[in-house]
Amino acid sequence: MSDFKEFVPLIQRLRACLPQYLREKQVGSLKKNFRCLNPAHEDKNASMHFYEQSMSVYCFRCAQSYDLFNLIAWDYPDCDTFPRQVKKACDLFGEIFPADFGMGERGSLPAGGGNKIAAVPAPVRRRAPAAEAAAPAADFTGTIEEYIQQVGVGGSYFSRRGITQEMCEKYHLFQKEGRAWLPVYDGDRCVSYCARAIAQDLQPRYKNSKGPMGIFGGDYLRGEGRGGWLFITEAIFDALSLEQMGFQAMALCGVANVGKFIQRCKENPAAAGSYEMIAAGDNDESGRRMNAQLKEQLQELGIPCGELILPLGAKDCNELFLQDPEALRQAALSAGDEKLREYEKTNAANAISELMDASLRRASREAVSTGFPRLDELLDGGLYAGLYIIGAISSLGKTSYILQIADYIARQETDVLYFSLEMGKLELMAKSVSRISYQQDPSAERHFAFTARQVLKAEQGRSQEKTALLKRALEEYEQVGKGLYLREGISDIGVGEIREAVAQHIRLRKVRPVVVVDYLQILKPADLKSTDKQNTDRSVVELKRISRDFDIPVIAISSFNRENYKSAVTMEAFKESGAVEYSSDVLLGLQLYGTGENGFDVNAAKNKTPRSVELVLLKNRNGIPYAKIEYAYHPKFSFFKEM
Repeated sequence: MSDFKEFVPLIQRLRACLPQYLREKQVGSLKKNFRCLNPAHEDKNASMHFYEQSMSVYCFRCAQSYDLFNLIAWDYPDCDTFPRQVKKACDLFGEIFPADFGMGERGSLPAGGGNKIAAVPAPVRRRAPAAEAAAPAADFTGTIEEYIQQVGVGGSYFSRRGITQEMCEKYHLFQKEGRAWLPVYDGDRCVSYCARAIAQDLQPRYKNSKGPMGIFGGDYLRGEGRGGWLFITEAIFDALSLEQMGFQAMALCGVANVGKFIQRCKENPAAAGSYEMIAAGDNDESGRRMNAQLKEQLQELGIPCGELILPLGAKDCNELFLQDPEALRQAALSAGDEKLREYEKTNAANAISELMDASLRRASREAVSTGFPRLDELLDGGLYAGLYIIGAISSLGKTSYILQIADYIARQETDVLYFSLEMGKLELMAKSVSRISYQQDPSAERHFAFTARQVLKAEQGRSQEKTALLKRALEEYEQVGKGLYLREGISDIGVGEIREAVAQHIRLRKVRPVVVVDYLQILKPADLKSTDKQNTDRSVVELKRISRDFDIPVIAISSFNRENYKSAVTMEAFKESGAVEYSSDVLLGLQLYGTGENGFDVNAAKNKTPRSVELVLLKNRNGIPYAKIEYAYHPKFSFFKEM
């Protein structure tokens, strides 16, 4: 029985390959922290650090140190014991795996036990030393050309694997010293190679070039691309088998190269976007995992990706190619045809039934009345699913106007989800009660009506008439409030929170609400590094998406800058956010009557009781493109009345 001490140098050499493995996983610069690689940790921050001295990574959130073998165990589920992890590391980094490794006492070594074999002290929290300068790109072109001059291309082994002499010449394949040499080129430069043992007793079975393996067939991702189907396999012989049958194929040379392949697609979007990608991993757990990763990450790039399903019993494409080439051809054609069938489902003809279903759904759902007859008339009956944006200068009554509409809708037993980002919930409620009291006040001069401030202030010695009026107003508002859901917040509500709240409302109440956002410019920014305009643009686009996804009306209030105080409202007033003009379905502006005319005095217009206000319809995607409605606005009681 061999002493395990003889294997310690091998373990340490492999562990020292951790930086190379991390670079293959596209973690970025090893000088900086990166996201934790533990799949059980959904790390939203950069919590993991690389320590060169101990050749380990440490996650400050997990409070745990990991080495190369831990990472291999996560990335290769079949490497569930330490000997298997060591063997996989040997295969990846060109080391010879000892035939008796893992025998005897070593057979009981635990999975993921890299740190338990050769103790490594837990790294302290310190800054890592400066990373070594990036090594120059590998170039084995001269070596490969020299060998080919000695032995020529092709050979009996390739013939037995079904690879023709023409294919060997195309990819510089040759036999030498009992091995099949498989060079990997990037353009005219050989960046890596795999020398595979032909005889069973020749060790190591795979003798790879030092350093990371390149991607076989990488020239497919150059220039504008070639179009058509492109199969992505795990091993070179699998790609060669598909190429031999007339298909286009690349090989990742190991599932660890998925990240490198995706990066290559990002760097060459025109070429990558020209293909219908088809994941063609081995018919085992790691191959299926590779396929899933490819499909998910390519989908994020907007590149369609299908999957080659091998018949039961076939290990990989090359094995099936040798046993039943027609079966491989049919599997490949089925994979490509399936993507074509899926793609054709996206044409308009296949959406006719969806159109009719939506038409029937919407026919059964009447427009939501705003409570203003003239406005309903302009909007073809009221509010439909879509994005409505209303803007005005400060203190012109934007909130009061929309709140009056929201109260009316809620009173008609249609839910309203109102996000107030400036005023508190009780302030909004007081404005509504004030308006109701004004409408109910039987006196000719509205002597008994309450202002919002009076509603919030418990006055002593109220007259019998005022007490009775307040009671009636509160009773009516109670009916309104049953359908009105007020959500207040300051800088803590963004479009993400609005989407979640809408989904929760529909799930719990089983009805689709009208959504009000008051107001647009103070939504929580999506990106603190972006400008206010960029964040507003993103908010507008996302609110439009919410209206579409949930099939609901969304009303957003927008502010104007001071330059618009004396100018008539136009689309130019919304230019602080370009997306408002393009993404909204209906665009409205409130202005004082006479704004923009010679001699107009904004202060005098504001001091009138009631104020004369105009609502200007600037855009209506599905109706009258432009119109005006006149209102008498009583700011003291937050009440609008159509003239």
